[in-house]
Parts: sequence; structure tokens; C-alpha cells
Amino acid sequence: MKSYLLDTNIVLRFANSQSQEYNLIQNTISEILLQGDQCFITSQVIIEFWVVATRPVNVNGLGWTIEQTTKAVIG
Repeated sequence: MKSYLLDTNIVLRFANSQSQEYNLIQNTISEILLQGDQCFITSQVIIEFWVVATRPVNVNGLGWTIEQTTKAVIG
């Protein structure tokens, strides 16, 4: 079994269905899991995700609310 560490950029695109790379990322993660391998993230990735997700769009963020970001992080 292989293990993959997902970096912040991958997690951001996976969580944002509006991303141009969303389908590619979703398909790739699905394939990893279907092969019986594992994907992991670290607490640092969650922190970086939070910063970018809640940052306004005009400064290269997603512009999400705290509620949207919380839902993405904890489900």
C-alpha cells in the first residue's frame, strides 16, 4: 500500500468545485483510493487551506466565509 501526502494546492482544488483542476484532482484522488492506497494531509495543510479559503478573492483567495471553510475542513 502506498501513502500520498496531499499538499495545500491539491486540497484547495479538491475542495473548490469551481477550480479548473477540480475534475483532474478528484479523479486522481479517487484512483489512488480505488487502488487501495491512502491520502493524508497535515495540520500545516489545514492551516494554509484556511488562510487561502478565507482570504478575499481580490488578493488571490477563495473568499469563503468562516462557515463555508469550517464545513470544508470538518465536513
